[in-house]
Amino acid sequence: MIRLLTARVWYRLCQTPTLLTIFVGLFLVTYQFVTGSLPQTLQLGFCAFMLAVAGIPHGALDHLVEHERSVRLNKPFSFRRFIAKYLLTMGLYAIAWLFAPVPCLLVFLLISSWHFGETDLSNAPQTPYWLLARLAAGGFVLGFVLLTHADETSPILSRIVQADAQVMSVWQFVANRAGAVLRGWATLILVLTMLAYSHHPIPLNGARMIRLLSILLLAYFLPLLPSFMLYFGGWHALSSFATLQNFLPVHNQKPYSALKHIWVKSLPLTLLSIFFLLLFTVGWQTIFPNFDPLPILFIFLSLITLPHIEVMYGIDNSSTN
Repeated sequence: MIRLLTARVWYRLCQTPTLLTIFVGLFLVTYQFVTGSLPQTLQLGFCAFMLAVAGIPHGALDHLVEHERSVRLNKPFSFRRFIAKYLLTMGLYAIAWLFAPVPCLLVFLLISSWHFGETDLSNAPQTPYWLLARLAAGGFVLGFVLLTHADETSPILSRIVQADAQVMSVWQFVANRAGAVLRGWATLILVLTMLAYSHHPIPLNGARMIRLLSILLLAYFLPLLPSFMLYFGGWHALSSFATLQNFLPVHNQKPYSALKHIWVKSLPLTLLSIFFLLLFTVGWQTIFPNFDPLPILFIFLSLITLPHIEVMYGIDNSSTN
């Protein structure tokens, strides 16, 4: 009986891995409530684990996604050309950061909002209202995490924009009205979703929405870093794996086998990314021990995000075609 129950629970977690995220979030919130705070080592350990297991791997499959998309569109695929285009996009964006950091920050927030909404409303068609609903939904999640942790976000933002007075003034104005901003934003999402649904009805997964809201609620009680990672790694990356599982050929395997198959394929680029990240960290601390690495790390994150979003957007286009 216990073995059967365990098997059912395991099968359910493989089908819906974000349930495990909720359990982890409950553990972190409970631990924080009992002890009074989350130790810095636990926060960093949790974030490093989520990045290594889900965050980085979900972006380390971009070449396979582009290859599959090319096959479906009956177009040739070249790995070298793909990597060259990937690096060129990153390079041009990096140059833009040098000359226009504030506009680049806005672009990064905008494309991140779109990418989050694209995942959260993965079954939405590419109609104008649904596109706006996706953008608003993803922006709300990003805004919710940042605005509910405004005290922690402010010094980080200041370091990224080099204490730009205008940016910090706008941020402080919004942060001081966080409750009103988030309520208005939620209302906008509701209106856009109703308009989109009235023009083009789609199946709405209530259980999935409840899981997302549960994760955001748990994120509200956590410090900024684990709060963001609970959503990014525990929801966004895992949801992306589900999308990839349906897009990439997995030969009709069972949920656990299909997920394992895709995750294993991500390992080479995942390990390479972790290696270069560790090399960068050690090198930076050795060569520039007194220089703030956060802006560079943030810019690097934005550089790898831009081409990744372009690849993931191709899944929608491929499905539409």
